[in-house]
Amino acid sequence: MILLRPPQANIMSFTLTVLLTGANGYLGCQITKALLERGHTVVGTIRSATKAQYLRGRFSQFDSSKLSFAVVEDIAKPGAFDDVLKSHNFEAVIHSGSPFVVDAKDVELDLYRPAIRGTVGILESVKAHAPTVKRVVVTSSFASINDLTKGNWPEHTYTEEDWSPITREEGLQNPRAGYTASKKLAEEAAWEFMKTQNPAFTLATICPPMIYGPPEQEIRSLSALNTSAAEVYAYFCGAREPTNRVWLWADVRDVALAHVLTAESSAAVNQRYLITAGNYSAQHFLDYIWEHYPERAISKSISRGVPGQLYPEGGVYKGDNSKSKRDMGLTYRDFDVTLKDMLARFVEVESAIDSGL
Repeated sequence: MILLRPPQANIMSFTLTVLLTGANGYLGCQITKALLERGHTVVGTIRSATKAQYLRGRFSQFDSSKLSFAVVEDIAKPGAFDDVLKSHNFEAVIHSGSPFVVDAKDVELDLYRPAIRGTVGILESVKAHAPTVKRVVVTSSFASINDLTKGNWPEHTYTEEDWSPITREEGLQNPRAGYTASKKLAEEAAWEFMKTQNPAFTLATICPPMIYGPPEQEIRSLSALNTSAAEVYAYFCGAREPTNRVWLWADVRDVALAHVLTAESSAAVNQRYLITAGNYSAQHFLDYIWEHYPERAISKSISRGVPGQLYPEGGVYKGDNSKSKRDMGLTYRDFDVTLKDMLARFVEVESAIDSGL
């Protein structure tokens, strides 16, 4: 389970007015919820005004004055965040609005531009137009830490000190490499901005690996899920064989809370965090589905994979999450809890779609 109010003295007890980018996304929706649960006021950016209605309904249990929205159609456009930053006295900014796309058609346009320009652009806008902002939290990725050239690297434990060696040129070779490079280059650009521009605010970056857990964002079609949820739903429908991109994972709710605690914590000033619950394998999904949804597994001819064989012979790398536990008091959900909640959400959405709701 997660500690909603860790008993650390370095966690703020007062509330903040927070600008959250990508508020309607898979992660952004959970960050919105975590902020509201902790009493903060949220201004969320969305790409179109139509996205606001669902979010207001989803979070109707909270004080409506604590949640509002601003339309930012293109986060990579120069000055994209200027207007919203000028219109409120923010204390913190959480930038989670960057794409997770592994099948991009154009790496430069679809990945590099929104990731790098979007990140640097919001830092520039905060510096120019938001003097009350003291903390900025940016969603990076384990992709910026992971060294793909090392493979499974069983003798290694990744920490915040690790950086992917991938170059901009290597990222242009294919979309998967492009995603990795985009996250690494965007985070590097953020830290370079802090070094050269010396703004009045501090920065922290959050580097999660694969993120799983119940999708709470608006889902009009199960064919239009975010990338990681779509992967699990494909297993749940017998449409995918087990494959692993990486060997580390985290629950979306834990990653969301990590963003909020980072904005609150005095220990998180100018820090980088690897947010991971530990190792996992795609075989976990199949084993869990066959144990808890056997009738569905049979009817949809879901693969069994190799039951119980979670990792390749020789083992895989690990991840060190001790910094997040020490600085924020963060604890992590178990994989079975995450799967239970995620698959139950899929069943709920299937039922709603089938009934026309």
